[in-house]
Amino acid sequence: MSQTPVPQARQLARLGDDAALLHAPQHPDCTLRSRLESFVHDCFADTYGANVRQFMPELLGLCQQGALQAGVGIRGGASGPLFLEHYLDQPVCDAIRQHTDLPVNREQVVEVGNLAALAPGAGRLLIIALTHYLATSGYTWVVFTGTPMLLNSFQRLTLSPIDLGPADPLRLGEARLEWGSYYATRPRVMAGYIPEGFNQLQRRGLFERMRYQPDYLQTGLEIANDCA
Repeated sequence: MSQTPVPQARQLARLGDDAALLHAPQHPDCTLRSRLESFVHDCFADTYGANVRQFMPELLGLCQQGALQAGVGIRGGASGPLFLEHYLDQPVCDAIRQHTDLPVNREQVVEVGNLAALAPGAGRLLIIALTHYLATSGYTWVVFTGTPMLLNSFQRLTLSPIDLGPADPLRLGEARLEWGSYYATRPRVMAGYIPEGFNQLQRRGLFERMRYQPDYLQTGLEIANDCA
């Protein structure tokens, strides 16, 4: 009886000559997946004394000369409840509509989490690459929980996400105890309109400046829904 092939990590894009954006599927035998989970866990442990044990269905990594510099997870809104909806009094689509008066379909919403980087510069590079990837994967809104440090990275990139409210740790019950000092930073639940962010980065020439070369333009939708 033949065994099911192990899903393999794949390269999504090149950044210049020595960096790449990599995709790790949700599978226990994917080596990159294990590396990314350990990377995210260790970054949160070092920064906040947190014990992160839950990870997004899809993990992406920014790798330079074979070494991970940053990692992030994504979850499509159509796949089920989002983690950050713990903090909201209503579904995320209703929260976005309340703040924007724009129509929002859950299938077009993607949650970003597990964002970790060795340095702020690597985090900003990952945000730029992720914006391009999400914009070409059929998503319109990105939602995330942002600390002041993360929001500063968005400001430096002249991106202006919408504040949906506080991320109250009491909404997590006993699970909040695993987050160390993370909630002492007073994180906020944020939403970003992806087309606007993409256009802003493109106008500033950031994709060209970082020599961003995507491999997924023909298969972006397939990749985005791998783990939905």
